[in-house]
Amino acid sequence: MIKKLSKLLIGLVIATPVWANNAQDYDQRYMQWKNKQHAVFQNQAQSSSSTSKTNKVSLNQASATELQDKLNGIGEKKAQAIVEYREKNGKFKSIDELKNVKGIGDKLLEKNRSNLAL
Repeated sequence: MIKKLSKLLIGLVIATPVWANNAQDYDQRYMQWKNKQHAVFQNQAQSSSSTSKTNKVSLNQASATELQDKLNGIGEKKAQAIVEYREKNGKFKSIDELKNVKGIGDKLLEKNRSNLAL
């Protein structure tokens, strides 16, 4: 009986370093995978945020042509009215101020809100 217990104990002592090394390898591989996933997520977040920034039209900097080309329901006259309002009253302080321009109402503003920046 003592021989069996001593063999079992010796077997455990010998196997423990192998098991510990496998656990450390697993932990290292997991951390490498986790870091790669984090990097992929960060790249996706940066690319989507830069894309959304480039699609927006600045009310305070855009030309009449740019406003006309990039906004829905804005033709030549309304684009020119936006530029004239900006020249007369100074820079827009909020996106909602666009409603002060003749011909721009709530519906047109809401249709374009996601494409507008100051």
